[in-house]
Amino acid sequence: FGVCQTPSGLAGHCVPLADCKSLYDLILSAAPSEAQIEYLRRSFCGSDVNGTTALAKNRVCCGDNPNVKNNDPYSGKILPVEGSCGVTFNTRIFGGVDSSVDEFPWSALIKYRRPYNASALNCAGVLINQRYVLSAAHCLRNPSIPTTWKLDSIRLGEWDISTDPDCFPSADGKGRCVDPYVEVKIERIIIHEKYIPHSQSEFYDIALLRMAESVNYSDTIRPICLPINPVLRQMTFEKEYADVAGWGRTEISPYSTVKQTISLGIWNTDACASRFKTISIAVDKRLQMCAGGQAQQDTCQGDSGAPLTLRGRNMNDPYYVVGIVSFGMQPCGMASWPGIYTRVTNYIDWIRNNLED
Repeated sequence: FGVCQTPSGLAGHCVPLADCKSLYDLILSAAPSEAQIEYLRRSFCGSDVNGTTALAKNRVCCGDNPNVKNNDPYSGKILPVEGSCGVTFNTRIFGGVDSSVDEFPWSALIKYRRPYNASALNCAGVLINQRYVLSAAHCLRNPSIPTTWKLDSIRLGEWDISTDPDCFPSADGKGRCVDPYVEVKIERIIIHEKYIPHSQSEFYDIALLRMAESVNYSDTIRPICLPINPVLRQMTFEKEYADVAGWGRTEISPYSTVKQTISLGIWNTDACASRFKTISIAVDKRLQMCAGGQAQQDTCQGDSGAPLTLRGRNMNDPYYVVGIVSFGMQPCGMASWPGIYTRVTNYIDWIRNNLED
């Protein structure tokens, strides 16, 4: 069922609630405390669409299994499985709208150190496990990045970059705040060996960032699923609608303080390639995919490296990262000009081969 981490920080397995004695007993207790109810809520790690009862459908991160080694969930090589990835608890990119505070919990921001003790959040990424973030190579190796800027850390669990912690109204009128964002130093970057910085077509625009330590999952920090399934790896996703979330340039501001989200239609790649051929830019349908193209709706510079995510047909299905924001036309949001995304399904083996413990 997949390795996970319990709210108390122990290693566990993501299993049906009925199979976890400690949490099942908690459900049966006469009057669980508010803290116990919160612990149970935070233990949720996914849903099983084949379950016939609530106890069978709802999966929890259970620490009861004595065979789970405490260091298992911290292995950089372990990729989360369905049920423990791609789960969002929520049932403006250019032309987009504000996301909810716990929506798209796999969103990551890349922080750069600048001269005079300044810093900048200038690219995005997506959390794929407790040690690695997937992003665009051009965010890490690009002649347009000032030489005085140095990669520093990954920020996770962010929503509104102008506040910390992030708070929002609740049904009881008291309001609720989520955990503060987390910043983890970057230990190493792995850029695809075939990437050519500042090339016109940006082929192989993909990179991994390894964090110096493992992150703990929470309501606002969770990994996305990779499209590992052989069926998914063969799909083009044409005519599907996929979501992008980020803090990039909007139609009224150089950037948004609040995480924005937008749904974009995925193009037929041959049609997209023909469109870009008119301006002498090659698009490779094996390496890239295209999405968007509606007026005033696009991803912009600050969204580079952000994930293009797709959910299954059912509400309980997880989200998968199918693309990484690479480049697009300037200015943003031009009608009939889609954005170009790195096609993640082509790089599954590369990703797996570059993960380390």
